[in-house]
Amino acid sequence: MSDKLEKLRLLAVDMDGTALLPDARVTPSTLAALRRVMDEGALVIPASGRVFGGIPQEILGLGVPYAITANGASVMETATGKRVYERNIRHEDAMELLSYLLTENGQTYFQCEDRYYEDSRQARTAALIHPYMALAGLNRTGGQEDLLGFAGKQGNGIQKIGIMVFDGEAEARVLAYGTGMEQFHVMKTGHFSLEFNRRGTSKGNALEHLCGLLGVEAGQVMAIGDNENDSSMLAFAGLGVAMGNAPEHVKAAADFVTKTNVEDGVAWALGRFWSQAIQ
Repeated sequence: MSDKLEKLRLLAVDMDGTALLPDARVTPSTLAALRRVMDEGALVIPASGRVFGGIPQEILGLGVPYAITANGASVMETATGKRVYERNIRHEDAMELLSYLLTENGQTYFQCEDRYYEDSRQARTAALIHPYMALAGLNRTGGQEDLLGFAGKQGNGIQKIGIMVFDGEAEARVLAYGTGMEQFHVMKTGHFSLEFNRRGTSKGNALEHLCGLLGVEAGQVMAIGDNENDSSMLAFAGLGVAMGNAPEHVKAAADFVTKTNVEDGVAWALGRFWSQAIQ
């Protein structure tokens, strides 16, 4: 456990692979644990790669005050829909990246103004190789046959760009290409799933900004996540918890490793640490 841990006041929790089961449901145990933390006076902040509208209603229904979305490109006040922090991709950079990704073996998409837009030409193949997207309720209804042309009309409004590749060779090529683009930070966010944000954008930086607004110190924060896009907020938090289903390098960077998402790892970690930490 980090030496900077103090009285916990804020919980930042990832959604997919963390608070959610593989079929995107929230278990009663997880919901009860989150509700208990809020009843004790703490702030619960969903921190997701999803758009705001993709955060499950069961989570929003708890009364969470803010949500970190798009891997940290946006922080939204839930009651008003107002963005209190935003870090979008520059238009020319987005067009350069999309031009390349659309030549690769995969389905390219981007996130803009709380909506996903995808290359509809690859929708059928993507549904076969990435069935989780439909299972998780992440069907991207903004299908575009000319995704690049549509992106060209969005100005600087694009928050995140991604591709669900269809094979390992394509994944390696996209990773190599992304690593060579100094304007972007590329992350592996799931099986054959790669996402790009403007360099300097992360859940950790968004969380740090929000904590500054709220007067919460890093040592008063607990963060729970399972993937590469969660590593920055685990590092920022006084107590960073990796899920049991997280990759080994994410576990290695955490203060503690809890059980998997199918074993109610979020509830288990909160039961172990939260009450004793708020005494």
